[in-house]
Amino acid sequence: MGVTNSCNRGMQNIMKNHKRSSSGAADLEASPAQTYFSLYCYPWDALDEGVDAFARLVRGLGVNHISMASSYHGGKALLPHNRQNRVYFIEEGAVYFQPSPEFFGSTKIKPRVSRLAAERDVFREIVEACAKRGVATTAWTVTVHNTHLGTEYPELTTVNVYGDRYPHSLCPSQPDVMAYMRALAANLASFPLDAVEWETFEYIPYRHYAFVEKEGIGITPMAAVLLSLCFCPACLAAAKQRRINAKTVAKGVKQWLNDYFDGKNRSLGPVESQLSRVPGLAEYLDMRFDVLAGGLKEAADVLHAEKKQVISIIISQETRRDYATGVDLERLAKISDAMEILFYGRPAREAAAAVQAIRDGAAGDVKVYAAVRPGNPDADNAKGVIEMTNNLLRGGADGISYYNFGLLEKFHLDWVRQAIAQSGRVRPIRAGMKHLKVPPKTGFVTPNVLRPSA
Repeated sequence: MGVTNSCNRGMQNIMKNHKRSSSGAADLEASPAQTYFSLYCYPWDALDEGVDAFARLVRGLGVNHISMASSYHGGKALLPHNRQNRVYFIEEGAVYFQPSPEFFGSTKIKPRVSRLAAERDVFREIVEACAKRGVATTAWTVTVHNTHLGTEYPELTTVNVYGDRYPHSLCPSQPDVMAYMRALAANLASFPLDAVEWETFEYIPYRHYAFVEKEGIGITPMAAVLLSLCFCPACLAAAKQRRINAKTVAKGVKQWLNDYFDGKNRSLGPVESQLSRVPGLAEYLDMRFDVLAGGLKEAADVLHAEKKQVISIIISQETRRDYATGVDLERLAKISDAMEILFYGRPAREAAAAVQAIRDGAAGDVKVYAAVRPGNPDADNAKGVIEMTNNLLRGGADGISYYNFGLLEKFHLDWVRQAIAQSGRVRPIRAGMKHLKVPPKTGFVTPNVLRPSA
């Protein structure tokens, strides 16, 4: 069957569900009640579709949530079915709601308001339109990865051991940064949404592809960690409070990196086996785990006080502690209502192992959601999306998020509809999963791209 015919048939199926849902959510074939099915979306796509038409369309797909970008980094998006734009340049570090002085009046950092939200409350319009159709909203919120704010407030960014600033990375040790994150949480909690999903809430690692990376040498795991370390005044103060000699740590880090740049220290072994090479490094890393967990708990408490759930996106991490970012899955699980892994570029057969790895790292039965790409390059047809969905649910995932409404072709959206419609027959099989292993990763650090090939 040609792509055009497939596209037309897909749209006919979606429109049938539009009509079916027009009289109310109860008329639609329901997705499994306890399963979280969400669709990642950008505000400009909803606006270009028409807010009410967008709400009808996503409801027709069978999702029970949308993950709508409320704060996002810059980029360029190719939009195959958008009637207004085909190529969209995303504003760097903007929010898509109208910030309230009630929450940001006393913060040093002031959010950059998108041109889309300058004169109308587009985020609220979308949230309320979807709610009328029985679709809840998760506010998909990029936090400390913000090149615009890093340029506006360079004193609050990560500074490496050589004194180089990383403008894409606001440092979580900075009290003003965490105050901004709490204000984001409080402002979003004032909307009638269900959850806030944090993305890039951690110490942003050196290798992040916020820019076009120019590197002539391979980045080993240890080099990636040391290049990611921050020695800003706030980090130094946190170290001093814990009686850590940050100057000694910095001296050791610089010496290790200088040797690395001279062709030494090229071991591909795990970071844990090399920590003793730098005096005080283990303690400095523990400090980062403590600071991040404490700051995130304060932001989560703001949301929980308003009955909003907290979803934390986990990127390229399937062990408890990630030294480059300061994320401890066990601590994160205690403050999160769910953790979402990016199941990108992986065969469906690895689903159970990936879900179990997160639960092992969290040391508990935390809810695990998985973000998948129901199109290029991870799925070639509806069967592939169904297999991916079923394997994740069968492997113990509590929810699926499909990425991304505006980037997908229309017939891909029908694949999502088909996958959700048949998922009610899937039963999770968690017994005996302890033996499952995630395939080993390469020794060199791969690019930490949030949405690879997307």
